[in-house]
Amino acid sequence: MSPSLTLENIWVAGERAPRLGPLSLTLPAGQRILLAGPNGAGKSTLLAVLSGDLEGSGGTLTWPPSSAWAQRRAVLTQRNTLDHPFTAEEVVCLAGVSGATARAVLEELGAGAWAQTPYTRLSGGLARLVHLARVLAHLDQLDPTAAWGFFDEPLAHLDWRYAGAALRALSRRAAAGYGVVVAAHELNLAVPWAEHVVLLCAGRLEAEGAVGAVLTPDRLAEHWGISGHVDRRDEGAVLILEGFTEAG
Repeated sequence: MSPSLTLENIWVAGERAPRLGPLSLTLPAGQRILLAGPNGAGKSTLLAVLSGDLEGSGGTLTWPPSSAWAQRRAVLTQRNTLDHPFTAEEVVCLAGVSGATARAVLEELGAGAWAQTPYTRLSGGLARLVHLARVLAHLDQLDPTAAWGFFDEPLAHLDWRYAGAALRALSRRAAAGYGVVVAAHELNLAVPWAEHVVLLCAGRLEAEGAVGAVLTPDRLAEHWGISGHVDRRDEGAVLILEGFTEAG
């Protein structure tokens, strides 16, 4: 199992106030970690710091001491642009895998039928799945005792069938020992998946821990403007949405 990641007093400067932090946090590996928070909370910034794509203005991030960046993380960013008419399979092969492996990951995500479709002809949701397949193929090549996967909005533009396939694929990597961190706005889908939640607000760490302990009715109302609660069931936590607390 990949070792935990520890941040100590990490912060990222902004124009008038810090974009992130300072915050201290330990992320447990081998768990399904949900990074939650309203728009502008700092989720993408924290993922960029964790993945090494952004250097903090201060503080320390503790990784396995002997691992190079390329050997310890796979990253799905929020925005991916690709104008060349590669097929979906060829896009996944950019992770350095064979065509057979690329097709297998696409099949895992329910997108195998589009393996030979030019990427430029795919819908937004299918294009998102192809990039997720590419990052998963990359992660699968790394050592689960050292590597983490960071996924920024992997469920964006996906219908429930494909979102479910994506979350199951991420669960398999966590069960294999990889660290898995997912930033998502689709709480109704992500809450049943998550084992550990990190809640950010205005760049600060507000809470972390079990789903029900973090996503309380008061916090759901304050940060998302919804009336609801997390219901703990045998199959896992479920978000019960009762309505909105603010006029649209």
